[in-house]
Amino acid sequence: MPPCIQHDVRIVEQTRMTRARCFSAFSMTFFLLAFNACRPTPPPLLRVSVVGDVLLARTVPAALARDSAALRRTTRALWAGSRYVIGNLECPLADTAHPAAKPIVFQANPRWAGWLRSLGLTHVSLANNHTLDQRLPGLRATARAGRAARLGLLGYQPDSLAGCLSTVLGADSSVAIFAYSALTQNSMGEGCVCGRDFAALCERVATYKTLFPERAVLVYLHWGTEYAAQPSAEQRQQAHDLVEAGAAAVVGAHPHVVQPVEFYRGRPIVYSLGNFLFDQRGGPAALAAQVDFDLEAGRVAATYLRPLHLARAVPQAADAVACAALAQRLQPSDGSTQLLTNNDNSWLLRATAPATAADSLPAYLVPHLVLSGPAGARTTVRLRYLPHMRQYQVRARTGSSETMLALGFPVYRLAQGDVDNDGRPDLLVGPVKRTPLDKVVRRRLFVYRLDSSGYLRPRWRGSRLMFNILYFKALSKQGRTYVQTIEQEPSGRYCIALYHWQGFGLVLDRFLARGLARAGAYRAFVRAY
Repeated sequence: MPPCIQHDVRIVEQTRMTRARCFSAFSMTFFLLAFNACRPTPPPLLRVSVVGDVLLARTVPAALARDSAALRRTTRALWAGSRYVIGNLECPLADTAHPAAKPIVFQANPRWAGWLRSLGLTHVSLANNHTLDQRLPGLRATARAGRAARLGLLGYQPDSLAGCLSTVLGADSSVAIFAYSALTQNSMGEGCVCGRDFAALCERVATYKTLFPERAVLVYLHWGTEYAAQPSAEQRQQAHDLVEAGAAAVVGAHPHVVQPVEFYRGRPIVYSLGNFLFDQRGGPAALAAQVDFDLEAGRVAATYLRPLHLARAVPQAADAVACAALAQRLQPSDGSTQLLTNNDNSWLLRATAPATAADSLPAYLVPHLVLSGPAGARTTVRLRYLPHMRQYQVRARTGSSETMLALGFPVYRLAQGDVDNDGRPDLLVGPVKRTPLDKVVRRRLFVYRLDSSGYLRPRWRGSRLMFNILYFKALSKQGRTYVQTIEQEPSGRYCIALYHWQGFGLVLDRFLARGLARAGAYRAFVRAY
């Protein structure tokens, strides 16, 4: 073939290949555009905002009459992206006075419930030390006013036997809120307010997460010491225990001042937000913060703080001086948190180090407790997690002596109670394992006795209960100790069972409820029988 013809053939072939490549690239681009257009847009993150103490008594109504328009402008900016807004209602809403015998007693008009809802708050906590300022009639009046205004009430149950129940948020029920007060009011009706027993709160959070692991649990606490700049060592331990039990975030109120924030196991803890609407003037009491949680897939994806400053009882965006003072108060001593400034005058809270494998426990439990041994001796029991083996060690310390019990399996529960009713404390351990008589790896219940030497001796191990156990607790009733369980029946529904000690092990006493859904199982388990 002549060279010129060969040259023309090569040109034609190159042109054909170029066109093919261009068509292929165009086809791929068109396919990707069409695919992206058809792919559903991921839903926006669910934002829950929490503010501090809200008072509607004393001089606050006069301040609102003067500055209501400015407050509405502030809250519109603060809550523009929030699906839910939660505050602590620091006073009962009641027309009739039934004042409690205490130095400081609040009362506000019930019409303020509708005003709070119109302002943008969706929920208020009644778990605080002023809820019963007008005794039980005032608490009931507050609940009626809140319901009439479509204002969600946290930490309150009209039936004192119902126990602490969570409030579920989100169109997909993806968030649950527990509100709790650590302060005692010594008034009739106190049982209707969630509080006083912190160990029970941890147990309820862990129970809830066991049944609903896909939900993010937020805990709003009323606790601490008024005007203290730092949380106590006990508060820090309690916040860590709640995280261990499954809380995605912990938030506090009551001190009336802002306290540090920190991250524990990668989860945010805000010890005190200070006031939000309050007539305390000047100094640290005028500094406040709002925390925003962006929630996704049962966890907190991002945490933001919005600095505030109270002027004549009404919150407003903090200026540069207030921001500097707040930043200083918010910094934790352990260096676990960074405050990164955003363009919208908020701070992004970021853990300085991500949660490591050693921090990833396989279940929801508080890994320590105290047993009261013979002659009043106190034994501290603590689980030590071995992440590379996914196993635990139990360390029991009585005075200066310590014993160690190796557990060759994961653990989902740790509890105590005199199960065999012999006057000696027993340790209840929930292992996840197989046994010689049952080769299926499943949750079980073991019982160990703490002897006079401080050693843990096995009392009952490996036997199955009626159905597959999910959770348990020791329950004292009429001078005897029982074990109450949540079990899953073959149908997939749940039952609440009660067991007592007989001879050398636990036997079924009776079923308290059967054929329950998950929410019903939780309510039945925490209910006081």
